[in-house]
Amino acid sequence: MNILIISNKAVYPRDGGNMAILNLATGYANQGHKVFILNMITYKHQNRLEDIDTFKKLNIEIIGVKVNTHISYFKLLKNIILSDKPYNLERFISNEFSEKIIQLISSQSFDFIQLESLYTLPYINIIRKSFKGKVIYRSHNIEYIIWKENATYSKSLPKKIYFNFLAKRLKAYEEKKINEYDLLLPISYTDANHYNQLGNNKPLLVTPFGINSAYYSTLRSQNTTEKKTQSILFLGSLDWIPNQMGLIWFIKNVLPKVCKTIPEIKLKVAGRNAPPWLIKKLNISNIEYLGTIENAIEFILTDGVFIVPLFAGSGMRVKIIEAMALGKSIISTPKGAEGLNFTSQEIIIAKTADEFAENIVILSKNNEKQTELGNFAQLKVKSDYDSDTIAKNVLQFINLN
Repeated sequence: MNILIISNKAVYPRDGGNMAILNLATGYANQGHKVFILNMITYKHQNRLEDIDTFKKLNIEIIGVKVNTHISYFKLLKNIILSDKPYNLERFISNEFSEKIIQLISSQSFDFIQLESLYTLPYINIIRKSFKGKVIYRSHNIEYIIWKENATYSKSLPKKIYFNFLAKRLKAYEEKKINEYDLLLPISYTDANHYNQLGNNKPLLVTPFGINSAYYSTLRSQNTTEKKTQSILFLGSLDWIPNQMGLIWFIKNVLPKVCKTIPEIKLKVAGRNAPPWLIKKLNISNIEYLGTIENAIEFILTDGVFIVPLFAGSGMRVKIIEAMALGKSIISTPKGAEGLNFTSQEIIIAKTADEFAENIVILSKNNEKQTELGNFAQLKVKSDYDSDTIAKNVLQFINLN
C-alpha cells in the first residue's frame, strides 16, 4: 500500500507528537508499505537531512513545507474579532501546504490518507476534492480539555479569560468537524469516550503511542552504570503550559519535603524552549537545569526516580511510555498517567504533595524497589505499546472498515 500521513510537525527536535507519528509510520513501513509523510517546517520543528536519509532507508519519504506559525498579536486580535476559528489552529493553515497536498494526491496513488492531530483537520475539505479513498483522523488529544484545564489552574485573570475563550472555540471546532473523517484513531480510551460524547459515529480504534520495545529493552540492559547517587528526573517541553504549571507545583510543594529527608538529592530538569521566567525559578539549590538535551534516552537512564507532575492535559504522555520501556520507576499525578493502561505494580500514582514526596524518598532509598517497578513497567510496554503490533492492528482495522 501507499500511505500518506499529514502532520503539523517536522521530525526534529523529537517530542511526543512527532515521535507518535514517526513510530506508527515506521510500524506501517515494517509491514512492507510505502509511507509518505508531509509535514510542516516551523520555527520550532525542522526536517534535518540526516533524518530524511535515515527514514528513506526504511521506505518512508519525508516532505516538508515551510509554514509561518509565529504568534502575532495583531493576527490574534484580528482572529478574536473577525474569525470563529481558534487562533492556535488558524496559525497552521497555509496555502502552500494545501497546494502540496493537492500535488501529492495528483502525482501518487494513495490507499489512505492519515491526518495527525487536530491541527491538520482544516485540510480535510481540500483532500476530499481530489481524493476518493479513506481519510483517517488520528487524534493525539482533546485540545479543548487541555486549554480548559489551563484556565482552571492559571493564576492570571487575563490568561484565565483567554484560555476559557480558546477552549470554547476549540470545542466548537471539534464538534463541527466530528464525523467528517472516515475512521477515527484516538490515542487513548479516555479520549475515545470524549469523542463518542461529542457525537462520533464513525468506526473507532484506540491507537496508543507505540515504540520499538525490543530496542529500548536492549538499551536498558546495556546501561550498566553503578547506582551511586539518586536524582529526581523531569523531562518535557518547557514551553508547554501544563509542564510549566506541574513543574512549579513540584518545586514549591514536593521538593522541599524530599530535601528535608535527603538533603543532597537533586532535581534534574531537561527540556527545550524554557522561557526566561521559568529558568530563573529553576536557579536554586537542589535543582540542576540542563535545558535542551540531545539524548533523551540517556537522560531517562540516569539513576533516580522519573516524575510526571501534571494537572492538565489530554491524550497520553509519551515520556511515560519511554521511561517504562527503559525500566524506570515512575511517580505521576493521576492526570499525568491518564490514558495509560497500567497497574500500581508499574507506575506509582501520587494524588497529593505528601504522597509524591513520601514515594520519592522510599524509592530513592530502595534500589530493589526501583528495579521491581521498572521490570513490571517494561513488560507492560512490550505487551501493550509495541509499535509494530499497533501498526498491524490499525491496518487490519482499516481493511475491515
